[in-house]
Amino acid sequence: MRGRVLALLLAALSPVVAQAQSLAGALEWLPPGSLSVESLTRHPEERLDGGEKQSFYVEFGRLAFRSPDTLGGTARKAGLSCQACHANGFATTAFFIPGLSDKPGYIDVSHAFWNLRGEDGVANPLEIPSLRGVKTKERFGHDLRMASLREFTRRVVVTEFAGAEPDALLLDALVAYQEKLQPAAAVPAPVTLQQDLADLLRYLDALRVPLAEEEPALAGRMTVMIRGQIGFIHERFVEQDMRGSRAVLEDWSRRLAAIAAQAEAGQWPQARDALKALRQAIAAPPPALATDLPRTLYDAERLRIWLVSKPVR
Repeated sequence: MRGRVLALLLAALSPVVAQAQSLAGALEWLPPGSLSVESLTRHPEERLDGGEKQSFYVEFGRLAFRSPDTLGGTARKAGLSCQACHANGFATTAFFIPGLSDKPGYIDVSHAFWNLRGEDGVANPLEIPSLRGVKTKERFGHDLRMASLREFTRRVVVTEFAGAEPDALLLDALVAYQEKLQPAAAVPAPVTLQQDLADLLRYLDALRVPLAEEEPALAGRMTVMIRGQIGFIHERFVEQDMRGSRAVLEDWSRRLAAIAAQAEAGQWPQARDALKALRQAIAAPPPALATDLPRTLYDAERLRIWLVSKPVR
């Protein structure tokens, strides 16, 4: 029985899908009607050159692409990431925000809602572009003014979404990830707990690098991002009798915070041992998660009903 439970949770799924959008943050900061059941429960399959075995730069970029901490302003508060508009590198055709979109898949990125400094005074929703095959492009942006993917990425983070000026490593990583996105037809696949847990293991494997190199700032940055991904999973377990599952996820998050604290204190052997133990815990999660799974907001119909029940602000 336990073998079936673990198989359910961690069955190897390929290609990859991921959610990377906060339910609570979006309900608080975005206009009513912004959350789409389709965009929260189905994403195109991810295709990376080289498959899932990637360099640290690509893996860190993949994590940053899915983390609201990469952006700023309202986007960050609402729990939106690059992944929200470009799910696995594809254009998210179901993305829609009332007042900022004129139809699904279009968004006004030069609006004060995102960045006061970027307001151009024009209602001009633009089609969300696919990033698939972006490595082969020579010009970037809707006006094709930018000559490098790096310059384009920096503009999206800082100018469009009010993020902090990205350092060289973060830009290197975001560019490295985008350059691995293969041109491919979109093949929809469900957002699943299984894959979200598999992604956590992938993020923890990347975290080994700053712990091995004894880089506390990078370790701290990555643990914040990974804890955010755990938070996205936590939001799907909404029923009162799911306290056990939520406690498991909260424990994983606290253990990540402890690893960051150990890194900051220079306790590198302890931090590396703690990471190894946490990875083992996530690779063999308690059965409570699988037991609760059918009633979580990973189920599209339950998510639809839950969204309807939320009060309009």
